[in-house]
Formats: sequence, structure tokens, C-alpha cells
Amino acid sequence: EPVVAAAGGVLVAILLALKPLTQHLAKTIDAKEIEAALRFLAISVIVLPILPNEGFGPYGALNPRHIWQLVVLISGLSFLGYWLTKFFGARGVLLTGFVGGLASSTATTLSLSRLVKNGTTSARAGAAGIVAANVVMMARVAVLLSAVSMSVLYTVWPVLLVGAVVGLAAAALFWRGEASGEAPMQLGNPMELQPALFFAALLAVVAVASHFAKDVFGDLGVYAVAFVTGFGDVDSISLTAASQAKAGALKPEAAGLAVLIAAASNVVVKAALARWIAGTKAGRLVIAAFAGVLASGAATALIFLF
Repeated sequence: EPVVAAAGGVLVAILLALKPLTQHLAKTIDAKEIEAALRFLAISVIVLPILPNEGFGPYGALNPRHIWQLVVLISGLSFLGYWLTKFFGARGVLLTGFVGGLASSTATTLSLSRLVKNGTTSARAGAAGIVAANVVMMARVAVLLSAVSMSVLYTVWPVLLVGAVVGLAAAALFWRGEASGEAPMQLGNPMELQPALFFAALLAVVAVASHFAKDVFGDLGVYAVAFVTGFGDVDSISLTAASQAKAGALKPEAAGLAVLIAAASNVVVKAALARWIAGTKAGRLVIAAFAGVLASGAATALIFLF
């Protein structure tokens, strides 16, 4: 089998050439990092697949697999943030913000806040990453609306655009301050399950509360549902409102306003999380940035929606 033999010879040569790099990487990994990797693999590969994928509890709102997926997501983002910070320094935090915002800006806010709290990253870098994640959240909402109802997107795009521009400006300002130099960052715990479990429990409570609000207010309670649902998630109400608008059950303006209400309540909750977990310095920066985003968005909404 000359082809197999040739391939094997080339593979051995590649492995030998990579030996110095492999030894270097092995020396940079310590026991706690291996333990954290195994813990993450356990919760994602062992626990997640065996959980039931169906609703339980009031209104059938509690899905164990969906809730545990949030635990895996938040833990994974913290783990990603740790490694990006280890190899890229403060730049890794900003990368975590942009990448994590594609999946969940709320989970990213929680993870980056923990990195600030345990000293893995600085306050300004953490704030920049948190704001960047929420700018990506606005872009993600726009993409979701474009896929379901262009009429709703047409209603809200000026507000989302202005908010994103203000958020990017704030993140750039924080990052510029970080570049000027702060205290050296210290790597903390690669992955902590406790904050992920807490956040998953919080979202479970929000899920039940949102179903209760919808049951009490009916179709006329869309704004109340959007406000409550926005505490933990913006995507679900965005898709629901856009689908109702497409079906003619809701006017595009009403659907758009529901999306904006959910986004606003979500931003307020994340500002509170950042202040509570990350501490005063990072919290104030995030609150100032989000206040600018909300103020500019509200002014734009008054012009285009009313």
C-alpha cells in the first residue's frame, strides 16, 4: 500500500515538525485548566444529551434541556474568554464580546462581568466587551426581523442603527482608555458553574413570568409580555412579534415597538448585572454607555414611530 505508507510518512514528519510547538503548549497548560476543560466536557457531552426536551412546571415553560443549554453556553463563554485573554491579553476580552454577542449578549455580559470581578480582565476592557456584545445583539435582532418580516424591520431599523453607533463609540472609547495602560491582568478560574446555574435559574423564573403575563393580558398584553420577556431574552419576542405582524395579527408598528421595549428592558437588566457582578468601576462605564444607547434610541423612536 504505497499511498498509505506515503501518507503515514508525511504525517509522522508533520508531527515531528510540530513537536516544539506541542511541547510549548503543554508547558503553558496547568492542572486547573485541564480540570476546567474536563468539567466543561462533562456538562456539555454527558449531562446535556440525557436531559428531557419537553416542558414542565407552570404553563409547561420549564424545559430542562433548554435551561441546561444556557448553563453550557454561559460556561463555554467564560471558558472562551479565559483562553482568549490568556493568549491575546485585553484584546481577548473584546473578541469575547463580539463573538459571544452572536450567541447571547446576556450570557456574555454575565461571563465578562465575572472576568472583571475575579481579576482576569480590567474594568475598561470588560466594559468594552460587554458593550460590544450588546451592539452585536442589535445587529442580530435586525437579521432575525429581516428573515421573518421586513415591514417590522423597516419600522425599527433607525432605532437599532442609532443605538448600535452610540454603543460602538462607547466601546471604542473604553478600549482606547484600556490601551493607555492599566494594572496587569491576572488569570482567574477558567470556568465557574455557580454563576451559570444562577443565571439559568433566573431565566427559568422569567420564562414562567412571561407566560403568566401573556395569560393575564392576552393579545393586548404584547407590550407587557415584551417587557417581561426582555429581562432574559430578546430573540424570542422579536420572532414572535414579527411572525404576528406577518400574519396580520399585529400591526408592524406595534410589533416593532414590542421589540424595542424588550431590547430596552434587556439592556437595563444587563446594566444592573454588570454593576452588581463586575463592581463599581466597570458597572458605571456600562451604565453610562447603555444610558446613551437608550437615550439616543428613544429620541430616534419618537421621530420615526410617533
